[in-house]
Amino acid sequence: MDVYHTPAAALDSLVARNLLPSSEFLAAARRALGDLAASLRERGGRAAAQPWRVLKIAKGGSDGRGTALSGGCDSELVLFLTCFKSYEDQRVRRAEILSELQTLLQSWWQKPIHGLSFEFPRQDRPGVLWFRLASPDLEHWMDVSLVPAFDALGPLNSNVKPVPQVYSTLLSSGCQGGEHAACFSELRRNFVNTRPAKLKNLILLVKHWYRQVAAQNKGQQPACASLPPVYALELLTIFAWEQGCGKDSFKTAEGLKTVLELIQQHQQLCVYWTVNYSFEDPAIRTHLLGQLQKKRPLVLDPADPTWNVGQGSWELLAQEAAALGTQVCFRSGKETSVQPWDVMPALLYQTPAGDLDKFIGEFLQPNRQFLAQVNKAVDAICSFLRENCFRNSAIKVLKVVKGGSLAKGTALRGRSDADLVVFLNCFSQFTEQGTKRTEVISEIRAQLEACQQEMQFEVKFEIPKWENSRVLSFSLTSQTMLDQSVDFDVLPAFDALGQLVPGYRPPSQVYVDLIHSYNHAGEFSTCFTELQRNFIISRPTKLKSLIRLVKYWYRQCNKMPKGRGSLPPQHGLELLTVYAWEQGGRDPQFNMAQGFRTVLELVSQYHQLCVYWTVNYNDKDKTVRDFLNRQLRQPRPIILDPADPTGNLGHNARWDLLAEEAAAYMSALCCMSRDGTPIRPWPVKVGEQWSSRGRLRWGQHAQGRPGLRPEGQA
Repeated sequence: MDVYHTPAAALDSLVARNLLPSSEFLAAARRALGDLAASLRERGGRAAAQPWRVLKIAKGGSDGRGTALSGGCDSELVLFLTCFKSYEDQRVRRAEILSELQTLLQSWWQKPIHGLSFEFPRQDRPGVLWFRLASPDLEHWMDVSLVPAFDALGPLNSNVKPVPQVYSTLLSSGCQGGEHAACFSELRRNFVNTRPAKLKNLILLVKHWYRQVAAQNKGQQPACASLPPVYALELLTIFAWEQGCGKDSFKTAEGLKTVLELIQQHQQLCVYWTVNYSFEDPAIRTHLLGQLQKKRPLVLDPADPTWNVGQGSWELLAQEAAALGTQVCFRSGKETSVQPWDVMPALLYQTPAGDLDKFIGEFLQPNRQFLAQVNKAVDAICSFLRENCFRNSAIKVLKVVKGGSLAKGTALRGRSDADLVVFLNCFSQFTEQGTKRTEVISEIRAQLEACQQEMQFEVKFEIPKWENSRVLSFSLTSQTMLDQSVDFDVLPAFDALGQLVPGYRPPSQVYVDLIHSYNHAGEFSTCFTELQRNFIISRPTKLKSLIRLVKYWYRQCNKMPKGRGSLPPQHGLELLTVYAWEQGGRDPQFNMAQGFRTVLELVSQYHQLCVYWTVNYNDKDKTVRDFLNRQLRQPRPIILDPADPTGNLGHNARWDLLAEEAAAYMSALCCMSRDGTPIRPWPVKVGEQWSSRGRLRWGQHAQGRPGLRPEGQA
């Protein structure tokens, strides 16, 4: 039954054999509780000084939620009584009601139920009356709480939210956090009980591990007594599954590892749902925004917004979670480590607009130490390739250039991609890049392997098994932060630009040759890697942070089911972000939410997008001018690569899917002011209209740079 020594493939068997509760004991206990409920309904508080009766009884606890664990579990019988007309009434009469319930309970147990023992312990739980039902051998037990409560919800309708007044009245009652949680037991039960069977099994596994941690450290650490409630881990497991998987069938080891990694990030946890309450009501919105400003961890009960179930000491759990992460339960059959789902401890769309800069800093900014290590390693690799490739050949390495997000300064934390472009003298024109490719890749690979053997790096340098003689890649991974890595593609290329100097602008002939050589959009974009890099790298730091935010949003969208077709390339969203900032005023210290809202607005208007720059190519040459005329007559959206005019990054992609997600985010908390009104986007021009002649002339582009504009427009 030890999770620590159970192989990953055997975790499901562990749950099935050892963690599911005894069906015989559960049946007996439920019969007993059904009999008790019937007795309470019948007898009620008729003999009380102020008579009361039971309106309804709701079953909660882990038994009600379907997450009861073998050995010991808990159940909750919430008695909704006629004598409570408000939340406040519960405080006034609770002691009296509990005393009367105790008398009724003792009378009911005079007729014992076969197969169960009854224990009435010292009552040390405020606001409830509790007892224990146990099997004769005491191997199985259930702690049952009787909780008198105000019927705040009335009759429940499936899939219908409670009216906002239920919660606004709760907030105005002056209650403590979670004081009236019992009033919402039905919502709490339904939130968990409707989940897939395998997710409930994962919850059992997490609870079993939690029980092991508590038992091992009982009496040894002060933290043990103040662990967060196990219900917090149930909610965290649901959160991990919703954000990382969402499927009825999944690998249990991956789910467990995801939950444990979230526990280790408890100081950043911000978990809540709006299935029962939301930001629409002003009183609830004010309360929720106040909750979101509190110290982490924050795990709000989905039924009661006043109850942060994440309160408690997480340090011990985090230590044990880190220890478990290295055990056999997270090794696959090939001795490789099980990978967790991609889940962050907070969600972008649930982040208040004013906290977006903090969100980027905490979750999206790469680790500086890792970036420094990667850049140092890449510089060493580039030098090694320049000095050692093609030593005994007429082929020479002219230069090696870093490309992609790492070079631009827009890399995201976690796993990112980059390019290493090797410019060779054996290519004298664009079309020759395809020739000798196998030979060139073979030599570069051999030197990469030699570099791997001869040099020591602060990062883990891995070259995957060679499966395609025309493709070469490698990865650099942190030695201490295994979730931090960069995957590189090594790309041989024709040196169309030569040596670049500050202010360099390619001769028109470069683009004339490109136009005459290409067969499909962006075919030779690697030749312009330096221009693509320079276009972004010179931008203000905060704009690069906005690009990171947009890229992260894009990756979330990429997880959605797409059907046929693919989303636009990520580079297109980077360029759209730069365009939004340029058009929006070029303020280096802009409002992050406003910038993000503007990009989403542009995505939603993709049918009209016409975005281009003329910092590298222009209309002085007739061939280039005619080509740009044709490009800009294409159906919208148009986003031309500022380094390569053949690359239209808006063409043939599922912009409609991105637009749907953009619309959803524009109405989310991350794009709303504190008063609930939408953040206003920057005033950005979306597209250009062509004159009847459809010709271009020089003018001032919308960004304030020289650009091509339709004739007849100022």
